[in-house]
Amino acid sequence: MTDNQYLLLYTTAPDGEPWSAESDDIADWLETVDPTGIRIFGERLTTPAEARLVTKRAGTVAVSDGPFAEYTEWFVGFDLITAPDVDAATEVGSRHPCARFGRVIVLPLMEPIEGRQKLEETILAREGAAAGA
Repeated sequence: MTDNQYLLLYTTAPDGEPWSAESDDIADWLETVDPTGIRIFGERLTTPAEARLVTKRAGTVAVSDGPFAEYTEWFVGFDLITAPDVDAATEVGSRHPCARFGRVIVLPLMEPIEGRQKLEETILAREGAAAGA
């Protein structure tokens, strides 16, 4: 069986413990996951002030600059990992420093064929709806 891919999203959390340089050194976590090949790629994200929110309604694009008052938490980083199942991915995420002072969201990615198939189905459905309109 091949491993699945998971996106680990890291957020701030109002109820998180205080960040500690001593306890929350990301290098310690990287030293445990990078040599195993579990981690494919990851990076920190910039502040909300540098973000944009993009929507498109009725053909009109609206762009709002951050920060966004409606968010009490903020995405601070991500990692793309491989794991045999969601429980194994959750265990990897639980060891990340952000699990202590923030939150880790574990999101399974669609399998490539499943994702491609859903995309093609969506395109065909939209084309059919447009032809019937």
